Amino acid sequence: MLSKPARGLAVLPALAGLLGFSSQPAHACGGTFCDNTIIPMPVDQTGEDILFIRDGSDIEVHIRIRYMGEAERFAWVVPLQALPEVRVGSEPLFAALSQTTAPAWQPIRSYECPDENPSADGGADTADSGVHFDLGGGPEIVFQDTVGSFDVVVLQGGSAAEVIDFLTANDYAQDPEAEPILQEYLDEGFLFAAVKLAADADVDQIHPLSFRFPGDEPCVPIRLTRIAASEDMGIRTYFLGQARWAPSNYEHVVVNPLRYDWNSASGIFGYDELLSLAADEAGGKAFATDYAGASSSVPTGALWSPNWDETAFINADPIDAIGLIGEQGLASQPLIQPLLMQFIPPPDGIDPNFFWNNIASFADQIDLLAWDGPAFAAALSERIIEPGLHALDLIEAWPYLTRLSTTMSPVEMTLDPTFHANPDLPEVEAQVSSACQVQCGGDQLFEIAVGAADAQVCVPESTQWPDFDMPAALRIEQIPMTGPAQVVLDNEAAILATLATQQAGVQCLSDADTTGTGTEGTGTSTSTSAGDEVAADESETAPTYDLPYDTTCGCASSPAEAPLAIGLALFVLAAIAPRRPRDR
Repeated sequence: MLSKPARGLAVLPALAGLLGFSSQPAHACGGTFCDNTIIPMPVDQTGEDILFIRDGSDIEVHIRIRYMGEAERFAWVVPLQALPEVRVGSEPLFAALSQTTAPAWQPIRSYECPDENPSADGGADTADSGVHFDLGGGPEIVFQDTVGSFDVVVLQGGSAAEVIDFLTANDYAQDPEAEPILQEYLDEGFLFAAVKLAADADVDQIHPLSFRFPGDEPCVPIRLTRIAASEDMGIRTYFLGQARWAPSNYEHVVVNPLRYDWNSASGIFGYDELLSLAADEAGGKAFATDYAGASSSVPTGALWSPNWDETAFINADPIDAIGLIGEQGLASQPLIQPLLMQFIPPPDGIDPNFFWNNIASFADQIDLLAWDGPAFAAALSERIIEPGLHALDLIEAWPYLTRLSTTMSPVEMTLDPTFHANPDLPEVEAQVSSACQVQCGGDQLFEIAVGAADAQVCVPESTQWPDFDMPAALRIEQIPMTGPAQVVLDNEAAILATLATQQAGVQCLSDADTTGTGTEGTGTSTSTSAGDEVAADESETAPTYDLPYDTTCGCASSPAEAPLAIGLALFVLAAIAPRRPRDR
């Protein structure tokens, strides 16, 4: 599958979810268990982020992990359908996928009186392995290795109680409430991957992982996730393939665009709230399609660069290494910061940014015992270069990208969602817009596509978006293996009738001609793709819907917020003086 020159390390690529030096809210707990102390630390699993690729008879799953807390308390248990190949994954890949597929709903305003356009005053109307385990009987260890920053062991067989005993004996966090759920997976033939940070790794070195194993049906083992899940936890799944993907044993919802607040960036009904309501109307087990279309729209510039060359670091000293990072354009990669903290740590009391950007001035304070050129080169290749190359190859090899999202509360997490491809479904655009005519005086007339109809909504000056008493789901559907979606419930007529009743007494007036315009009729509007999918978000701020976390076809966790670009001054390494010459 690789189209670039192959680079060899036993374990493939990866980049990590960088937490940087700034504190991040603790959104995730690795996968299921986050603490094995008597008084557990707070667990707030607010979302999951997963990428699936079905490649012939194999399933490849990429999981994003985000965690903040003590390194020794990090543990993650992932149910898997078969013995996997485990590799490091790419954080920039998840960032690029999110950038392309995040629902962005915004009104396109035109002004009857040009002088009332905020942009006329300069404003803008925008929307924005030497690892040894204590087995002690019970499950069989069928795989163990150090993968990037993680010690990974895969367990097969045994009872749930024996799995719990293994986790406890080997310092993996665990939760007694998980025992009956673990037994369910064992009875169904699942294996478990147990993941914890290696002895010398800290939480800033956490990175995505990928698992590849025989299988033909992607699934999210949500039953185990519910141990640490929050209410209305966001779940976001990506699929790379030849066609659009859809839920198999969950229903599919198309959200009602009239329930979205098109008028305010701080409205009650943003996309995530609307999605949550629509999923609840479908019984709490439903996904919406945020995007379905060409994967070529995914930006790949940050995934991999031909300028990256780990061999240049083998004989470099720390000062040379900092210069090489700037020259190769590696400074913006999330895992560079934790690698530098490991191999070129700043002196006590010195700001890391200042130290790295002025390293020549600290020549006599560099910790030469920490620096190991060959080890740095190997880590750079394993954690950044190889994962980035593999991520780029995935985007180039698979022409179609689908993003499915939902929200679920723990009580609803009783059935693992599975998915299938359907080549007959239409594309879905992430960008959705509505036309909005701003009358002289400030009244606004929105034109919004509601299924096959076009609807007008009048919002008089200085008033809020109507609090419509109508369903949040425009349609609830079941998706077959081929052919169009099968409608279970169509709310379009009821939604339009409610709109007509609400708008009957509302008028949008123009100060220019004092002529009232009733708004119960329909007009023209701009929608995404033939009304196949609607999404919502805020109109004044770049509307992005970013779920936290990670999961595999097992259990997983970790926030899904789009990864932070590294904000260190270090990453303005253009300001670093050229590295001093040295003999080759």
